[in-house]
Amino acid sequence: MPSLPSSYNTLSLPQITLSHHPASSPSPTPVILLTLNRPSARNAFTDEMASSLAQAYTLLSADPRVKAIVLTGSDPSNKTFCAGMDLHNRVRLPSHRDAHRDTGGLVALAMHNCSKPIIAAINGSAVGVGITMALPASIRIVSRDAKIGFVFARRGFNMEACSSFYLPRLIGAGPALHLCTTGGVYPATSPLLRNLFSEIVAPDEVLPRALAVAEDVAANVSTVAVRVMRDMILRSPASPEEAHLLESKIFFDLFSGKDSKEGMESFMEKRAPRFEATMEKDAPTAYPWWKEVDIKAKI
Repeated sequence: MPSLPSSYNTLSLPQITLSHHPASSPSPTPVILLTLNRPSARNAFTDEMASSLAQAYTLLSADPRVKAIVLTGSDPSNKTFCAGMDLHNRVRLPSHRDAHRDTGGLVALAMHNCSKPIIAAINGSAVGVGITMALPASIRIVSRDAKIGFVFARRGFNMEACSSFYLPRLIGAGPALHLCTTGGVYPATSPLLRNLFSEIVAPDEVLPRALAVAEDVAANVSTVAVRVMRDMILRSPASPEEAHLLESKIFFDLFSGKDSKEGMESFMEKRAPRFEATMEKDAPTAYPWWKEVDIKAKI
């Protein structure tokens, strides 16, 4: 387990900020706000930002004090969440293809492997990696004024940040093909993006709404149950029969666990639950049920 900070408010990571919610709390809170912090560059994505994001998600995943994470972009005018890759920063590729690993993908995998639910508060326009970095979030709330673009074909390269996995699963293969074939920029309200966002709200309501959802999640759900169900959806078995077998194994373990006991007791007693289980200590014995993939660069 990584060494956990006494405060996220004072933790310094380049090009992002972490803050408690409320910010006045001296110690880590159940909801942590993670902000892309390059407003002068429209929060454009760099290798340094990628490293900070991956480190932050790893820390927050391991921290039992944290129950939910809100991701947003620093922009007082709420016009830009992330402008995509910083084209002013030269991309340095290794000499051998098998040594290259997409930095957006490393961030996406850190999000995918994070044991805490992530709510993306997309408070402005997002293109390229600016939108693909939000796909692994469990919930995406977007500004109704935002413009969204999977613009890769117009730049002459391919989609990244594991988006070839996430995008068709979230919105369907047809709309995903349309977005990637045209490389166009679309309003967040476009029918092509219908299933990408849970809610579309006014620009100044995006962050407050995301924080409200995160507060509800942090207070009322088992993070172990949420994490396991997320993996059941994204790492789903290939047939109904296999799903039935997996669900039965997981149910047996979780139903016997302390969060299930607390969930049922708090419901019957009409009080707020106090879920304490963690993936590190209380994961079901069938977890993980998939074969781990080695993503280390081959040199």
